Amino acid sequence: MNRTNYLTIGIVFLFCACLEVCVCILFRGPAAVPISEVDAEGNLQDARFSAGRALEIHRRVFPDSPHPAGSAANADVRLRIVDLLDEHGWQVEPPLAVATDHRIHGNVIAFRADQQGLTAKPLVVASHFDSCNFGPGAGDAGSCVAAIIEAGRLLTTNTAGLRRPVWMVLTDAEENGLVGARELASSHPLSRQHPIVLNFDARGNAGPVCMFETHEGNHESIRRLVNKLARPRLTGSLFTAVYKALPNGTDFTEFRNAGWQGFNFALIDGAWNYHRPEDTFENLDPRSVQHLGETALSVAQAIAATDDDFNDQSQNAIFFDVLGHYVIHMPISWNLPIRFALLFAAVQVYGRPLVRRRVVWPVIRVWSTMAMILPMACALGWLVSRSIMGTSILPRPFVEHGHWLSLGMWFICLVACGTLAYGMLRRVNQECLWDAFWLAHAATCMVVSIFLPEFSYLLSVPAMFALVSTLLIRSIPTRTRVVACLSAILLIPLDHLISIALGPANGMLLFPVYSLLIMPMLPAFGHFITAEADA
Repeated sequence: MNRTNYLTIGIVFLFCACLEVCVCILFRGPAAVPISEVDAEGNLQDARFSAGRALEIHRRVFPDSPHPAGSAANADVRLRIVDLLDEHGWQVEPPLAVATDHRIHGNVIAFRADQQGLTAKPLVVASHFDSCNFGPGAGDAGSCVAAIIEAGRLLTTNTAGLRRPVWMVLTDAEENGLVGARELASSHPLSRQHPIVLNFDARGNAGPVCMFETHEGNHESIRRLVNKLARPRLTGSLFTAVYKALPNGTDFTEFRNAGWQGFNFALIDGAWNYHRPEDTFENLDPRSVQHLGETALSVAQAIAATDDDFNDQSQNAIFFDVLGHYVIHMPISWNLPIRFALLFAAVQVYGRPLVRRRVVWPVIRVWSTMAMILPMACALGWLVSRSIMGTSILPRPFVEHGHWLSLGMWFICLVACGTLAYGMLRRVNQECLWDAFWLAHAATCMVVSIFLPEFSYLLSVPAMFALVSTLLIRSIPTRTRVVACLSAILLIPLDHLISIALGPANGMLLFPVYSLLIMPMLPAFGHFITAEADA
């Protein structure tokens, strides 16, 4: 490679590093609003969510010790929740005993008497109040309970603007197999109304809130509500598709199976404290509580202010956020027409020049390289994770320094993929490489769109960038820099969130995601065309 190639790779890597720093800052979540700041603005104290108030609720309700379902400690938690909701004007239904292997004290189901005349589909704001046997559950899910109780108080302070009844549901025995949610969904009269539910849970005690699961036929709800999420708005159809394929479940699983509509939210960072003695109030991130409350309040206000029941469930949506600022969405029915148009354009723009040049072996080398990168990334990721798992570097799947480990794995993956690309492509003419790569990329995007439509935007968005740059920019190195950097805006936040969600123990899954970042950079590893040096 010559100086221009190195410059292209250096610019893209520097951009990615700066972007990762920005993502780390943006994705911390909003600054926690203290009680004093809210009280100082008396005219706003009933409209502005405060993590300070929610943390006071947390201190009042939850002990800093385990309170699993069936324990005396959990019974006391339930009584304190009931007393608090009663003070806020909610009416709590008497508990319904449930016969299970784990004796529970019953769900907390509360409604507002002044909303009895509203006939639209109910809105349910839900979480669970029991902890596991091993940790106090300050994050899972004490943080969620405190946040939605405070958000519920703010939501119902002025009922004049509400067009549908609001219910507060706090389930018991979630940790014992979703027992409380299953009982509610199967036998409570509320379930027969198929309400809209916002469910909150935590897989840690830090970081921002992600919306990672919805009901089937979610397009209308996504279109109307997804940009009501509090910033940073972290979500995507990719997450919903992946989670659907996993054996994990939350209370939302039972609600969705019973025909409820809605969104499922969770904290996903701080997983090294999840279900451990370290999941304490002291270790709970106030920013996370602020983001939980702002999200619950913002989305609930948007739903409760309309009597539209979002009954159009004919199709799903493809959606993704851009740096947590705005969520782009479209109906899944648009997917194949857009991909066909991209493939047709790719054949015209890239395929015709390749046919005119009559190149065969260089094209085969490019396509072979593309075919080798993903399996090599899988194998390398598996090897790296297996090498460190169980050692002092990674004694368990999630550790406090796991973000740094994931960053190191990201670097290893990109270096390995770059080395493979250099070895395979260094003698391929860059112009031929560009055309061959983006033609194959468009074909791959077509296949992914057919079988995994929720993932397809990861390929189609860079393909659009490439088509536009091909038409507007003559220099191949400049095109590569522009497309690779624009693609990084989509991929770096995804790498960041996937790293947090899966942890360094799952290198076999992480490395293929990381390797997507190297793909738009492949033309930089080809033979530089001297005639373009001045372009």
